[in-house]
Amino acid sequence: MIEYVFRHSRIVDGKKVLSRVFSGRYAIEKGAKPVSVCLNTPDREIARKRLRAIVLEKQREQEGIIAPKAVRVAAATPLAELISDYEIDLEGRGLDDRHVHDTIARLKRMVAESGWRALSDIRPDVFVRWRASLTCSAKTVKEYQTSAVAFLNWLVRVDRLATNPLAKIDKIDARGKQVREPRAFTEDELRRLFAVAGPRLPAYLVLLYTGQRKEEVRSLVWGDLHLDEVQPYVLVRESTTKDKDKRAVPLHRDLAALLREMRPAHATPTTSVFFGRFPKYESLRADLERAGVPHTDDLGRVVHFHAFRKTWQTLGVRYGINQRAAQEVLGHSDPSLTARAYTDVAALALHSEIAKLPWISGSPKSTQIGTQKPGNPGHPTSFRVIEGTADKFPQVAMLGSFSPFLTLSVTSGHRPEMVDATGLEPVTPCV
Repeated sequence: MIEYVFRHSRIVDGKKVLSRVFSGRYAIEKGAKPVSVCLNTPDREIARKRLRAIVLEKQREQEGIIAPKAVRVAAATPLAELISDYEIDLEGRGLDDRHVHDTIARLKRMVAESGWRALSDIRPDVFVRWRASLTCSAKTVKEYQTSAVAFLNWLVRVDRLATNPLAKIDKIDARGKQVREPRAFTEDELRRLFAVAGPRLPAYLVLLYTGQRKEEVRSLVWGDLHLDEVQPYVLVRESTTKDKDKRAVPLHRDLAALLREMRPAHATPTTSVFFGRFPKYESLRADLERAGVPHTDDLGRVVHFHAFRKTWQTLGVRYGINQRAAQEVLGHSDPSLTARAYTDVAALALHSEIAKLPWISGSPKSTQIGTQKPGNPGHPTSFRVIEGTADKFPQVAMLGSFSPFLTLSVTSGHRPEMVDATGLEPVTPCV
């Protein structure tokens, strides 16, 4: 074992000058790298006494007689101060502001209602009793436990807690116990909703046809939308995604056309796409009521902003979108490492997958649309038929000020015939 005191020296004007106070150097195990500490005293005997106390403390910690100093200090620190340190760390890691706020709010409520003052007060039996007293949903109860366990695990990682006292408590099973379980829209409900949406229609369409979360869509700027590419797409920035991973989402050709039309001439790459126009929850509820779409169905399931995302997946299954492509668009890490690690995402032809979705507009006559060009109101417009649709009956939708409907009479093996169908009933496509 190494243990001795000394004074640092330095050269000043060609002369060796010793430090005024003593330092110490020690190594408890043979061959270990010596550790230097400042003893903050000019007296040699006091310095030796302080160094001896440090070495004895380290030996006791090593033998498990006492806890490490950082753990002992944390044990004597008020929980409120430790939670404040945790909040600083979460913010420093660049986590979402809402996530940080909600996590800290849960911890503060837990501490206040459980009567915890210090880490020694946190016991499994106390937490289980407090958890049982909560009257919120199973999902919310699970979030409280997740926040508590994450906080204590952080203390363990930074060597301020020896073990997590709540680590062995079983988690709440929230499956099938959602208070506001979302459902998907039907296509008819979407048409009715879009028909009354007015200026909120573009936001609803982007939510539906990209499958992205509300905050991810709300945060879009024009620089994120690559509308003039041969295959247009939206780049969802990692700073706005839940999983903090950027992803490129192909845009349905008709949605890209609509966004190009609404893009302001003076828009810069940092201009918000929906600045001041993104619908609030109250606006969505009002639109649902005007459209005659029930907010809650007979099974207690509701439609809210996340319902657009669920609808994207539901329509994708119905219209044959590749499952791996859907996983990529939605930003899900599951299912299975094999599917993720051994699938060539770049070769999935995501644009052709997105094109499988039916185009749904606000008109009761619209079900599916080809590539369209805006015309003058009240006059027929020409539309291009995409190859490969001759076995179906495509129709043309109307968006905003687009001209009256045209329908196409298509017979397999023959060229399409353009017919002025103003005022005619639309033909339901064969799907």
